[in-house]
Amino acid sequence: MSHRYISVISLSLVIMLGGCAGSPRRPAESTAPGPDYKSTSMETATDADAEFQAALQLMESGDWHGAADRLSAIVAAKPRLSGAWTNLGIARIKIGDAAGAEEAFKRAIEMNANQLVAYNELGILYRRSGRLEEAAAIYNEGLRIKPDAEEIHWNLGVLYDRYLPNPAQALFHYERYRQLTQSEDRQLLAWISELRGKTSQVNPANGAKR
Repeated sequence: MSHRYISVISLSLVIMLGGCAGSPRRPAESTAPGPDYKSTSMETATDADAEFQAALQLMESGDWHGAADRLSAIVAAKPRLSGAWTNLGIARIKIGDAAGAEEAFKRAIEMNANQLVAYNELGILYRRSGRLEEAAAIYNEGLRIKPDAEEIHWNLGVLYDRYLPNPAQALFHYERYRQLTQSEDRQLLAWISELRGKTSQVNPANGAKR
């Protein structure tokens, strides 16, 4: 719906070195890290922990080039740390290196198929670069990992609402987002109501308007 201004949810938390992050506490457009980092107990993560902490401090201060350099060094030494790859992708987005960010998010998923943040961030990257079908595919892949990922449901709702028009799919994902978050946002409720009206006018047998 072209008249809407809809922000895309990107996870604003800092990822653990080797683990899979959960849902964001404060969804926002920004990919800047938040205060949620905790050291992992993994042996491979422990050796790199000091460097990772230093990289997080650079991210929090907005030194994205410095953070990218630090994180690049970490993944070069410990390439299986999916959280470091994910944060490297975020840092590369901030410095305008879309190709490098895509590579980093893909490596994060390769190292840990449950790295939900990487799926979400990669979907946002694809959507912003006009690769809409790829965005839908990676979001849906993330939902297969975690069906109740509210941030991915929101982003799929936006994608099917504004970019790959499919009112039924947009409605499904907005409603699922609302169920998961218990949101009573008036604008969201208005969009859901509007989409319900549109989908009620479509013949489910052939997709044509009645």
